Amino acid sequence: KKQVIQKGLLAQANQGILYIDEINLLNDYLMDTLLDAAATGSYFLEREGISTTFDSRFCLVGTMNPEEGELRPQLKDRFGLSVQISTPQDKEVRKAIIKNRLMFDTHPTAFIANHQEQEEALKNEIFSAKSALFDIELNDEMISKAADLALDNAVEGIRADILLIKAARAFASFQHRKIVTETDLEKVAPLVLNHRSNKKPNGQQSNQNESP
Repeated sequence: KKQVIQKGLLAQANQGILYIDEINLLNDYLMDTLLDAAATGSYFLEREGISTTFDSRFCLVGTMNPEEGELRPQLKDRFGLSVQISTPQDKEVRKAIIKNRLMFDTHPTAFIANHQEQEEALKNEIFSAKSALFDIELNDEMISKAADLALDNAVEGIRADILLIKAARAFASFQHRKIVTETDLEKVAPLVLNHRSNKKPNGQQSNQNESP
């Protein structure tokens, strides 16, 4: 008999994207395993006499409904950017969504083909921005403004400061600009800070240790 190790999801996601729906509902064991893999870029498998290590470097994408439970603070900080989604209230937007969904269900191959050119153009723009990323000029003034934003939002650690700069530089490159501006920082700030901010509505810092 020959033992064959089948790669799990973490190994299959190596050099790719790991998408988890309702990530806030993961049990503690799976959450700890995910955190370890995200931090080290690998995970260790030991089962029935098998001991091996798998590479697991991935881009983590998760969705959740905050009303169903909060995300662990340790995992929350692993997400560089966050987007808050709400149900569209514009009637025309809702109609367009319905039509697209029905078209995809009825003729998926034709639907994909109809959008192929647009998808290819976007992909090329992203690759172009990525190739020019490290040529984007970044001055001390923008670094200082990023630090100010992080301090104003009372974030924990320095990760937010760094991500503000990285995201602003990526946005500037995508917009075909050669230097990071304050506008770039303002555009990306909500994506970086929404899930990290500890700032109360009145502008004061929240106390992590205060009683509910």
